[in-house]
Amino acid sequence: MLKYRNIGHDWQFTNAQRALLQKYYDANTLLVDCLNSDCYVSREVRQDIEETLLLPISEIEKRSQ
Repeated sequence: MLKYRNIGHDWQFTNAQRALLQKYYDANTLLVDCLNSDCYVSREVRQDIEETLLLPISEIEKRSQ
């Protein structure tokens, strides 16, 4: 329920936060474009990308330790 309440929320991000979110978005878009193209990635790498796509950086760092 809380998730749906936040959809229209005015988050008031700082310029630095917006820039970081844009970089995060761009990186994830690049990964998806790569997976959807004819470039070769091993099954293991593809699975790792798919499992961590859109996760918070802190969660990705936990998984890599």
